[in-house]
Amino acid sequence: MLVFIRTVLSLVLTALIGISGLFGMTGDKATGHDDYKEYKNVILMIGDGMGFNTLEATKKLRNVDLAMETMPVLSQSETRSLTNKVTDSAAGGTALACGVRTYNGAIGVYAFNPFANRWQYPVSLSEYAIEQGKLAGVVTTDETSGATPASFSAHAIARGEEKNISNDQMTSDLTLVWGCASESVTPEKCAENGFEYLTTRAQMNALEEGSRSFAQFDWADIADVKSEKDTPYLAEMTAKAIDLLDDDEDGFFLMVEGAHIDKFSHSNDFNGSTAHTVEFDKAIEVALEYAAQDGETLVVVTADHETGGITLNESTGEYYYTSGSHTGVNVPVFVSATDAGFVSGEAYKNCEVSTQLARVMGADEKDFPRIKI
Repeated sequence: MLVFIRTVLSLVLTALIGISGLFGMTGDKATGHDDYKEYKNVILMIGDGMGFNTLEATKKLRNVDLAMETMPVLSQSETRSLTNKVTDSAAGGTALACGVRTYNGAIGVYAFNPFANRWQYPVSLSEYAIEQGKLAGVVTTDETSGATPASFSAHAIARGEEKNISNDQMTSDLTLVWGCASESVTPEKCAENGFEYLTTRAQMNALEEGSRSFAQFDWADIADVKSEKDTPYLAEMTAKAIDLLDDDEDGFFLMVEGAHIDKFSHSNDFNGSTAHTVEFDKAIEVALEYAAQDGETLVVVTADHETGGITLNESTGEYYYTSGSHTGVNVPVFVSATDAGFVSGEAYKNCEVSTQLARVMGADEKDFPRIKI
């Protein structure tokens, strides 16, 4: 009976996926442009809460130039979820990971059948890369079970299901999952599933190629970008992750998140949000330098949403927050190459960003987005 029910649900889900583009659930063929190059490696970098004015405020307050703004393609992402004009990080992360729009709070599940997350769910870019024989990794300054990293490594009906999310991550085929400590992640559970458990910069730097690792760094050290303790900065994590992933002949997929841009923006703290925007940009610089040397790597930088409603006072020339929450404005999409199917000035649905990245990794329209049965 259970098999019959699953079969019926599978047929219903397949039909829904076929028509879901009408409702913005899945990605359209990004831009309709057929000319794009396939890349061996893809690095997707997500500045949580990072809008256009986040960058402008950072440049003004920090008196810096940003490496991401040297990238040759600047597009935009329309960040809504399926159920709300303003997305949260879970639905926003799911759109960027799986090529589908879902309800706020959802982690890698379909809006119309979230309770099937144990046996029917949208495949993420990480999972798709692994299916293609590539290595895949997730790096964040949030807790490893946070909404954005979870969207690339787990499937859950609610972002608060930390235990289930962490279990998905620890039993995944990812090569590395690095971020701040989550409650259910333990050295014993990691070891059972072939992950080395680490908590310090020294342990991270000692990792050798061929290893699999699960990092649980200190939250306070990560949040304090001036910390001199034995906790790595995001740029260091990015460099080491690339070093561990780049020897696979089939390539790799890496997601890197700068999470504290959002967290400080919720508190309307320009000092913290701009400091972490700079830290995120340093990680981008690492990725761009690698891509320039490698020649087979695409780097894409975007955000899941904007936080704080940052606005310019044209009379004073100062930026100010108008909200303590997320907003529905478009966010940047920077692309390191002009031959990856993204066009400057165009606006894409957030779910279309991931569908195009899948195609850059070799997918056709039937491969991604798609359901895992």
